[in-house]
Amino acid sequence: MKVAFNSLAERYNINGHRVVLYTGTFEPYQGLDLLVEAAQEVVRTKKDVRFLCVGGNESQIGRMNSLTHQRGVAEYFIFPGTVPPEEVESFFKIATILISPRTSGTNTPLKIYSYLRAGLPILATKIISHTQVLTDDVALLVEPHPESLSGGVLQLLEDAQLCGRLAENALRLAETSYNSDAYHRKIAEVFSFLAAKSRRVS
Repeated sequence: MKVAFNSLAERYNINGHRVVLYTGTFEPYQGLDLLVEAAQEVVRTKKDVRFLCVGGNESQIGRMNSLTHQRGVAEYFIFPGTVPPEEVESFFKIATILISPRTSGTNTPLKIYSYLRAGLPILATKIISHTQVLTDDVALLVEPHPESLSGGVLQLLEDAQLCGRLAENALRLAETSYNSDAYHRKIAEVFSFLAAKSRRVS
């Protein structure tokens, strides 16, 4: 069941705020530490921004909460935890920017395909995990450094025309190259790969 926009906004007290949304695991390579570092620069001038990070287990969220307190940005971060898959896309309705601050890897995160279909501007790091699918036409790609990431967030918050162009191009790419059939084929390929890997290990 999808959650209503007003319900989510009220639940996380983000009415009137612009939301930078991350969804996914909280593994180190996902770059959430990088996002916290970048947030310090963002909130110096943009007090109306909230970073909503969906996912993670209890211990990972605890570590991230500690880090945000250490960096003085705890009031700007929200960690709802892991939500049912069918609810994830409901969070897109309260988002201003979709972000993937991943720092390493070669496989494209499945969330990128959902991001493309969301009709929102995407900010991602310029690493092979992202650039296999994302280009400068459909996302703002930045180096995996705090300064670059914060600069990307600020640029999107200040440039509505750029946001509109990226969102439109991303949606067009999703509809032409990554429609629902292609998306489900990609998921099937991932699960087949994981199953084969598991058999080799066992």
